[in-house]
Amino acid sequence: MIVTALSLQGINLNYLDSYFDDLSTLAKKHNSRLLVLPAHTATVLGFATKNITTTVSEPVADHLENSSGQVWIEQYLELHSKLARSLDIYLAAGTLIEVKAGRRYNSAYCFNPAGDICAVQRQTHLTRFELEAGLSRGEELEIFECDNLKAGLVVCNDAWHPEVGRIFGLRGADLLLHCGAQEGELTCWSQTAGMWSQVQQNQFWAVEAQLSAVIDSRLFGGSSAVIGPCEITPGQSGYLARGYPHSEHVTAEINEEARRQIKQKYPLLKLLNPEAYRGSLIS
Repeated sequence: MIVTALSLQGINLNYLDSYFDDLSTLAKKHNSRLLVLPAHTATVLGFATKNITTTVSEPVADHLENSSGQVWIEQYLELHSKLARSLDIYLAAGTLIEVKAGRRYNSAYCFNPAGDICAVQRQTHLTRFELEAGLSRGEELEIFECDNLKAGLVVCNDAWHPEVGRIFGLRGADLLLHCGAQEGELTCWSQTAGMWSQVQQNQFWAVEAQLSAVIDSRLFGGSSAVIGPCEITPGQSGYLARGYPHSEHVTAEINEEARRQIKQKYPLLKLLNPEAYRGSLIS
């Protein structure tokens, strides 16, 4: 499977048609079966196309809770459903702020090649900034099918909480899709402590899309990557492909048979005590 992670650099965000065309061209160029967009794509695209207009007294989350915000969310989801369907691909469409039963969540959506929603994942671990913005945390981690692989979505800050990867690993996940947005300039050690560590501890693949943008004067400068167990990556680095903070995208082909052989030779999760994870809040 050929997978691509995007940062939104190099994509024309000012018009929905141009955005659609740029993503289509990139996916076709690399023959990608899976595209992963970074966190906050709905916000960045909404600002660029003026579907989101806020003032200092009206934060983004407040705007998205009103009627015009809900219209934009519906339009955003329909746009990415059409994109997945037209390209015959799986598309992890970044994240958006949604309101359900009076609560705000940072949620990632994934579409299958038919254009149907195949997974929705709410962020389970919130930063202080996100708590102060009134977000609520999700309480479940879901597995879904992605071309004969068991996949899961990792939302933003969840990448730095090892219990997230471990729960996915114990559920048999083969592939995690991280919609990320690391604030500040890239620091290799902090990012390595996220998805790279999760992969090495659990022996799955990860496609990490990190946002490269500025939102309300907050700089996001992480590095997108395709990550696998060290034993089956060049130089035993753990990376099949890795970009720089402003790289437009990274693409790689994952070899599932090689990963399964590694798991048979050195089955990390079989060395654990699964009983220790029973009764977890995330079930």
